[in-house]
Amino acid sequence: MRKWLSNNSNNVLFTPLAYEVRPGNYLSSTAIDASMLRINKLIDKMSAMEQEIANETEILKEQYISASSAMGDAHNYFLSGVESAPSQKSYLLTSRGIEVLGEEVIPISAFIDNVVRYAVSPKNKIEVLYNLVTHLKKLDQMLSS
Repeated sequence: MRKWLSNNSNNVLFTPLAYEVRPGNYLSSTAIDASMLRINKLIDKMSAMEQEIANETEILKEQYISASSAMGDAHNYFLSGVESAPSQKSYLLTSRGIEVLGEEVIPISAFIDNVVRYAVSPKNKIEVLYNLVTHLKKLDQMLSS
């Protein structure tokens, strides 16, 4: 039996593996080993994805620091929707770092680390990184004009 994964954007076929277990029957050691191998491959893929997220986070931190230093004292950029938290704060990127109304200036590196860490799941972290790079693109356009 094959079926399409409903939330799969790549239209990958999903073939469920079915094992019938009856009283007195035992699972095949080979089948268990095969499952363990597939799960270990998934663990490796997750580790690779987490490393890619960490690498991209470092690149974005460098790009944000460069953008901040290119801004004059009179310039600022509003970072909306960056957090994946229910109560979002208003963040301004300035030449001094990230400013939050009523709080101290947050270093850009610490800010990006915090919003990515707070996202928890890889999917949410990627969404946060996408929001950050989208803002960076708009900021680049603003500084170029």
